[in-house]
Amino acid sequence: MKHIALLILLSAVLFSCNETGTDSTSQINADEKTATVAASGLRLDVSDNPELTFKNLRLYPVLADAGLLENNRLPILKTLAEAMQTHGFRITERKQFGREQETWYNGLTVQNKSADPVFLMAGDVVTGGNQDRVIAHDDVIQPASLKNIEVFCVEAGRSTYYNPAAPESEKQVAAFKGYYNVASPQVRKAVYSGNQQGVWGAVGKVTEANNATSSTQTYAALETENAKKEQREACLRFFEGKFDNLPDAVGVVAVCDGKVVGVDVFGHPKLFRRQFKALLHGFAAETAFSETTKDVPGHVAEAAFRQVVREADKARTGTEAVGKFSLGDAWVHLYSK
Repeated sequence: MKHIALLILLSAVLFSCNETGTDSTSQINADEKTATVAASGLRLDVSDNPELTFKNLRLYPVLADAGLLENNRLPILKTLAEAMQTHGFRITERKQFGREQETWYNGLTVQNKSADPVFLMAGDVVTGGNQDRVIAHDDVIQPASLKNIEVFCVEAGRSTYYNPAAPESEKQVAAFKGYYNVASPQVRKAVYSGNQQGVWGAVGKVTEANNATSSTQTYAALETENAKKEQREACLRFFEGKFDNLPDAVGVVAVCDGKVVGVDVFGHPKLFRRQFKALLHGFAAETAFSETTKDVPGHVAEAAFRQVVREADKARTGTEAVGKFSLGDAWVHLYSK
């Protein structure tokens, strides 16, 4: 399922865009104030909108043209946050199938007995089990299926079941009880690199910057009550509902302290809206690294947007600056690495 080819139409368009050789500013429509990758069906709103700026975090909406939405063949997917609250869906410590043996902390087992396919996004954090984990790769868990997935640890100081008072039968299952948002861009970049030490290092930097260090060194220590958490929650409240009046919004370019920290584009507006709050939490964690507010010129966000859309097709040939995930012939998620 991982790294399947993008939607054929999109791939063809990406190739044609690479042939144009236009510079970043030439793609900006002065009337609509949108930066468009020609004919891709995706465009970036680069208008000066104070309603999408909170302190040093600015979000630029990625919009989809009507034709792209009308031809969309992506099924409605539940997010991991929604699935964790659904009867019949469960994540546990990895179960061995047959003779296969693998280091246990890099794998979990997902069981989906529900009626809906579930989207797992690289960067999703689950809590519980024998140590908190972050999902390593985008994936879709189909109904009535059981699958092992790759993960990384985001809690270096714990290797036993989170509830020591639980009965032995529960400890043996070692289920994960909670979902904790999408990790910060720094942690996600470490996840994409595929290095556990790098993930632990990024977790340490993010939690320290947010005054949320803990005895088990878990990313979820961001829940520690302090001024940094209050700032992140204020950020979440500020952006709540801001995309409700943009039914064609399918993603964002996030800029913090004048630098692009993330580009995430989803294959369906509903999937974007359902994943947005968890995604925003990770961006908000990045604001702790700087208290200054720098100007964010639209061409900075536009260049990052164009790179993701234009170069997504190159990922299958070895270029890893961007990522993509598809389901059959429908693309699900494009993102910067």
